[in-house]
Amino acid sequence: MVAGSNNKRIAKNTLMLYIRMFLIMAVTLFSFRIVLKELGEDGYGIYNVVAGVVILFSFLSSALTQSTQRFLSYHIGRKDFDELKRVFSMCINVHVVIAVTILILAETIGLWFLNMYMQFPPGMSATANIVYQFSIATFVIQLLVVPYQASIISNEKMSFYAYFSIIEAFLKLSAALLLTFITGNKVVVYSAALCIAAISILFCYRFYCRSHFEHCTYRYLFDSKLFKQILSFSGWNMLGGIGNVGATQGVNVILNIFMGVALNAAMGVSNQVAGAVSAFVTNMQTAFNPQIIKSYAVEDREYFLSLIFRASRFSFFLIFIIGFPVILCCSTIFDIWLTETPDYAIPFTQLIIIFCMIDAISGPLWTAAQASGNIKTYMIIIASMIFSNVPAAYVILYFGLSPVWLMVYKVLMNFIIHLTRIGYLHWLIKFPSLVYLRKVMLPIAVFVLVVIPVPLIIANFSNTIFENILLMLFTLCESSILGFYLIMNKEERRFFLEKIRSMKQRIQ
Repeated sequence: MVAGSNNKRIAKNTLMLYIRMFLIMAVTLFSFRIVLKELGEDGYGIYNVVAGVVILFSFLSSALTQSTQRFLSYHIGRKDFDELKRVFSMCINVHVVIAVTILILAETIGLWFLNMYMQFPPGMSATANIVYQFSIATFVIQLLVVPYQASIISNEKMSFYAYFSIIEAFLKLSAALLLTFITGNKVVVYSAALCIAAISILFCYRFYCRSHFEHCTYRYLFDSKLFKQILSFSGWNMLGGIGNVGATQGVNVILNIFMGVALNAAMGVSNQVAGAVSAFVTNMQTAFNPQIIKSYAVEDREYFLSLIFRASRFSFFLIFIIGFPVILCCSTIFDIWLTETPDYAIPFTQLIIIFCMIDAISGPLWTAAQASGNIKTYMIIIASMIFSNVPAAYVILYFGLSPVWLMVYKVLMNFIIHLTRIGYLHWLIKFPSLVYLRKVMLPIAVFVLVVIPVPLIIANFSNTIFENILLMLFTLCESSILGFYLIMNKEERRFFLEKIRSMKQRIQ
């Protein structure tokens, strides 16, 4: 494997994904502002919590996405193209089976839970049920997109992945803008519009993949051994997904039971901001992940480890330079962005960004575990720790403590999970944990200790919008400069400067 060529491909793909991210982030944040204003706090709270019931099933989608990418990338890395065709067709079969299973569960257990235990404002129960049905349909359609989306990412065609994602974002913006022109039940209209957008995206992905990748032509076959292999791998991924849902939507449901839809709106706002910030990391890790799996498949251990170390450091660096200014100026940002800021939205947002920073470092470790294919014990341990957020949330609210403690617990548990991942990988693939601590965690710790004090002091004296804008710019510049020297090693700094010179020459 030629590391230099792969590094250039990763850099190019990362650039395309960042262009995608900036456009999507702007569209998403603008769309959310319109949606929150048009639906109102109660309307958006209903949409958020009802969609949350459906997301209780979405761990299946996340698990299958990761599993499909793993199998496709692994066989692409080994250049086993005949098996690649079989894997794709079997992945389609698996997704269809899961989609049917979800429909059955959602229309029985999910519908029962929605009507028996969820709290809605008077007269809004029928609306909640209609939104629920559209949300189920949207989720099933998105599930069927997964094999095609995974094929594009595994083949590292990030430019087309970026185009389709941008189209999807603008379709969602259109759904939000539609709310400004209609009267009546806007929550139902918004849910229906998102369902139509999902159908359009499915056809776009399917048409492109069938036109560009030979293995994406579905051929009916049923290999019981391969089916069980994919389903077993996906099953253990699903266990991890259950834990993640418990840490997000499960807590959202408990908030609704104890405190109503207003707190769901606050959680929804914080999740929107966290999603926008963490998109910086997701894009870069999407560019790294296929190479991590492919290098493991061909047993290029040196390159495999270098990718993990680099992706961990860069992931944290990128989310920090965006997330830390948001934490400092959260109140001002919300005053500009939202017409009315829900209670607890600010502390929820600040803490969930810290959670995302820890998650960013852990992402490449999770991909390394996926690459090994042996994730049973790993998922049992990690999922159990993640799922502890649910009983913890219940206990915290039952004893009348502030909802902020839910997020504090979530952050602390995520840090413990990160340390557990390091130790488990040491056992699973003889991962050099001490080297990782020295080359990744130590530079990050030094960086944080050096960067934080000055902006934190300045923030205490920044009251106006103009002062907060200056603070954000200062923090961004300070973090970027110090990160260049404290986060990057000599080789990475040299590569970065060479790319800058190359871009200047092209412009000239």
